[in-house]
Amino acid sequence: MDNPPPRLRPDGLSFAARRVSYVQDATAHDINIAKLESTTTMDTSKVMVLGGYGTAGTAICELLLGTTLDRVRVCIAGRRLDRCQELANRLASRFGDHRVEASRADAADQESLSVAFNGVNMVIVASSTARYTREVVEAAISRRVDYFDILLSSSKLAELSSMREAIERSGLCFITDGGFHPGLPAALVRHVAPRFDALQSARVGSVIRVNWASLNLAPSTLDDFVTEFADLQSMTYVDRRWTKVGANAFFRPARMDFGTGLGKQPCYPMHLEEMQPLPDLYPDLQETGFFVGGLGWFVDAIVTPLAIASLKVAPTKGVKPMGRLMGWSLRTFSKPPYCTALKVEAHGLRAGRPHREEITVIADDAYFLTAAPVVACVLQYLDGGLRRSGLQLQAHAVDPDRLMDDMERMGVEVVDSARTGERSCSA
Repeated sequence: MDNPPPRLRPDGLSFAARRVSYVQDATAHDINIAKLESTTTMDTSKVMVLGGYGTAGTAICELLLGTTLDRVRVCIAGRRLDRCQELANRLASRFGDHRVEASRADAADQESLSVAFNGVNMVIVASSTARYTREVVEAAISRRVDYFDILLSSSKLAELSSMREAIERSGLCFITDGGFHPGLPAALVRHVAPRFDALQSARVGSVIRVNWASLNLAPSTLDDFVTEFADLQSMTYVDRRWTKVGANAFFRPARMDFGTGLGKQPCYPMHLEEMQPLPDLYPDLQETGFFVGGLGWFVDAIVTPLAIASLKVAPTKGVKPMGRLMGWSLRTFSKPPYCTALKVEAHGLRAGRPHREEITVIADDAYFLTAAPVVACVLQYLDGGLRRSGLQLQAHAVDPDRLMDDMERMGVEVVDSARTGERSCSA
């Protein structure tokens, strides 16, 4: 697909395009980054990315540096200072020494967090450390640091909920469930809803096709991944009520058409906290839900149901063997085309007549599609648009229209039924 013409700034000048490749050699990914400029003037902010040398953390650091000019200084933090410094040196060679630094921070060690958080404005938690949520939150409150996480974890949400009063008293901004899922599904619904007089159905689906064999996933990442199966809730909103979906959903999946290259894919219901408020926001809504698939037929149909059943019986002892099985299955059965897509299918009424809208966001790299909404959200935070105190979900904290515009400028492909053309996933 040909690159679109350069986008224009409000003053009519074209944005400078920068070719950027991820530091992870195995997942090198070229993107065009438009320089997104602030509508307000503010001092330089220091943003720490905890787990910054991980795959998702690296993508966030790189995109954050590439889109914020000199407005943000990025601190790459994690347990391994040598790895933090190695990445900092690489990024400093491209973005400048004055914009990047490294720091040791262990999520399990509140003292190290307290030292590392000194002078930080916001911490983005990109590490697999959901079990240390309380330690990170307490250190952030103590050091007066705003908080953002990209962790998919029911235990994390429960911990944050138990600390809601302390978070609100602190006057700090806490944003949780960031990234593309969670993070984008409800935002997509909010983005498309104004096109209807009455939004009656909004189904969101995701397909993740990654060359897992090229990634060096840490055992702890796989353990955290399968741990979520122990508390996985499969729910959909049908006939104006939330309904739990039984195990038969894995044998009778929904199918969503993601367009050329992917086509119709089996997707399985997965409850996200951000979907819960939608029926209250849109009273005419009769059906909604989030569905996920694309990990490969063996993972979708065999490993996932097996992991759910195993962790129900042995929630602790089953984690590591299921993590190893998940890692082997992902590496063995992942097949091209490789890309990640998220789609909303919306139905309702407009001007008294049935109306339908579809929007799909696509990226060749799943970690880039995780980083883009995070950085787009941070841009709104920097401008003061969503720096509200208290605990918020990314999908409901952001202005969804600006979020989509900024993500598209960063290089995320947006296929909108209101426009023409369709994008293919590369083989």
